[in-house]
Amino acid sequence: QAFNDMTTALGESERQRRNMVADVAHELRSPLTVLPGNLRAMLDGVYELDVSEISRLYDETRLLSRLVDDLRDLALADAGQLRLTLRPVHLVPLIHNAADTLASAAEGQGVTLDDRLPADLPHVEADGDRVAQVLRNLLINALRHTPPGGAVTVTAAATGNGVEVAVSDTGEGIAPENLGHVFERFWRSDPARTRTGSLGRMGGTGLGLSVAQSLVEAQGGRIWVESTPG
Repeated sequence: QAFNDMTTALGESERQRRNMVADVAHELRSPLTVLPGNLRAMLDGVYELDVSEISRLYDETRLLSRLVDDLRDLALADAGQLRLTLRPVHLVPLIHNAADTLASAAEGQGVTLDDRLPADLPHVEADGDRVAQVLRNLLINALRHTPPGGAVTVTAAATGNGVEVAVSDTGEGIAPENLGHVFERFWRSDPARTRTGSLGRMGGTGLGLSVAQSLVEAQGGRIWVESTPG
């Protein structure tokens, strides 16, 4: 039975590895096709050498860079080699900064981005830079799924052994059968969803929530999702 279980586990691990390689190749294909094709067209005079076209190519390089960074973080976390600097951290300024960073993107999308935080929130033992990265990933994800006129809100409260931070939105919600897949790498509830606009380029690698989960758990925390359609 033990050998059978081991064989099954190894088979599943190999399947996941192959899927991961295929997903990475798929995600890389789009920017790596756009970049040389458009650069060649500009060199041949098909496209004008203007700011708008250069800006679009620059966005593609940012997407590539973020994909590589996310894959590196996940690989380090999987190997237990993620470098963390744990020290007492006050979350209020971290949350304020994360919200401020995305304020213009939210405004351009017609979404209200707000945080409601108690002044006496206790310090937590954490890596401030990694916590900020998690907050940014969660906020980008929330904004991407919130229509114009909606709202994204960050709240925080002290718990018995730490602090619970919640990012909530008024988006379309998640079907019960999809809740278990939210933190899977490259998983999307709508495979046809395209990554366009500023938010698509800021975090649309399909790895943002997986990275958030790895970073939170590496610091001894817990992350989960609660949602209902609508």
